[in-house]
Amino acid sequence: MKSTMQARILVCFLTLSLLSVSWAVPVMGEVESDGPEQIHLALSEQSSEMVVTWITSSHTGGGVEWGLSAISLNNSVLGVNHTYTADDWEGVVHDAVMDPLLPGTEYFYRVGDEVGGWSAVYSFSTAPADDSRVRIGLIGDMDETDGARDVVSEMASQNLDLVLFAGDLSYAYDSARFWDKVDGDEWDDWGRLYQQVSANTPTMFAVGNHENEEQDGCEGCGFQAYLNRVNMPYAASGSNSEFWYSFNYSLFHIISISTEHDFENGSAQHQWLSQDLELATLDREAHPWVLVFFHRPMYSSTSGGHGSDLEVRSALESLLVQHSVDIVITGHDHNYERTFPVNSSQAYQTNTSQFVNPKAPIHLVVGTGGRVLYRYDSSEPEWSAAYDSTTHGYGVLELLNKDALQFTFYDDEHGDVVDTFTISRGDPVTSENTVNYQPESTTLEIVMTIILILFALYLASWLYRIFRFQFTEK
Repeated sequence: MKSTMQARILVCFLTLSLLSVSWAVPVMGEVESDGPEQIHLALSEQSSEMVVTWITSSHTGGGVEWGLSAISLNNSVLGVNHTYTADDWEGVVHDAVMDPLLPGTEYFYRVGDEVGGWSAVYSFSTAPADDSRVRIGLIGDMDETDGARDVVSEMASQNLDLVLFAGDLSYAYDSARFWDKVDGDEWDDWGRLYQQVSANTPTMFAVGNHENEEQDGCEGCGFQAYLNRVNMPYAASGSNSEFWYSFNYSLFHIISISTEHDFENGSAQHQWLSQDLELATLDREAHPWVLVFFHRPMYSSTSGGHGSDLEVRSALESLLVQHSVDIVITGHDHNYERTFPVNSSQAYQTNTSQFVNPKAPIHLVVGTGGRVLYRYDSSEPEWSAAYDSTTHGYGVLELLNKDALQFTFYDDEHGDVVDTFTISRGDPVTSENTVNYQPESTTLEIVMTIILILFALYLASWLYRIFRFQFTEK
C-alpha cells in the first residue's frame, strides 16, 4: 500500500512539473497588440544609419531610443508616420533612422513612447569595416504557414548579420484572389511572425509576384501595401525606383532588381542595372564579391512549379556574366536548387562543392520559406548541382575572408545541413577555413535544460531516501 501511494505521488509530481514547464513556453510570433509591433530593420542610404519600421493600431507618436547597452539607451529620435487605404485595414506605419552608428558595433534599441507603450529591447550589429566574417541569410516565398514558423524560428537562432529576401513575403495577395481584396490582416500576421528575425537583423527585399495587388476592380493598386510597409534605399545607388537598388555591405556589392517590372534591354531598369554593374566592376578591390537577388529564377528544374524563366535569362544573363557576378539568389519555385557556375545552360567546373575562380555565376533558388513545396524534374539538367524539394529551409552565405565564401542550406526542423559549397579566388578553400555552424541555443532552451537537470537531481535524491528507508525497515 505504501509503495502504491508513493508511485501515485511521484506520477502527480512529474505531471505538474511538466505542465509548469510547458506553460512557460511562449507562443512563437506573438506580439502585444497594444504597443509597437511588426518591427523590422533595414539598411539605409548611408552605412552609418539603420532604419527601423514598426506598426501601431492608431497611435501616431513615438520614436526610437538606442545605445551601446540594453540599460543605457541614451540616443533618441522621433519617427515619421503615415497610413494608407487597403479595404478595411487600419493602422499606422512608423519609420525612424538611427544615426550615427559605428561599424562593427552591437547596438540595443526600442521603439514607441510612454503614451502608446514601448517595445521590448532588441539588438543588432552594424557591418564591419574590415574583412571580418559576415553571415547573410537567404530566403524567399514565406507566408505564415507551419513551415514558415519553423523557418523563422531557425533563422532567428542563426546569429545572422543581414537577410536577403527574394520576394513573396506575406501572400496577402494570394488571399485577395478569393476575397476580391488585399488582406491587410495577412500582412499583419506575417509581420508579427517575421519580427523574430527582422527586429534583430536588417532585411533587404526584392519584390515578388505576390506583392503585386493588381486584380479585377482594383486597377492601379499595384504594390501599395509593399511600398507602404517596406522601406528600401534606392536613391543613393542612382535608381529612381524602390523596386531596384543596390548597396555595399562589408566586402559585398549587393543588387536587388524586380522581375515584376520591365527588365528588357532598353528599359529604365536594365539601363540602371548595366550602369550599376559597371561601377561595381571598378570597385572590386573594395567590394570583391557581387550578389544579385530577384524573384523569378533564370535556372530552375522543378516540374511542379514555374521552372526557368527564359525571358529573364535572355534579358539579363549576359550582363551578369560580363560583369562577373558571383551568386544570383532567387525564389518563386518552392524548393531548393543550386547550379554549377553556368552561362547559356553550359555548366563550368564539375566539382560539386568547391569552385575556384568560377567563370560564371552560381544560381540559387531558395523559395523554401514556408509555402507548399514543388516537385523535382527527374531529368536533371547538366547545370543543376544540387536539389531538394523535401524540406523547407534557408540559406546562409558566409564571408570567410576577402578571397572565400561558404554557402550552406539548412532545413527548418533541426537546422541540419542539406547542401554546402565554397567559392574562392586563387587556391581552393581548405577544411581549416570552412565553418560547421550550429545554431545557438535559445535562452528558453538553456533554462529548460537547467530545470530538468535540477529536477532529475531532486528526483534521484528523493528516490534514494525512499529506498534507504525501506531497506532500513527490513
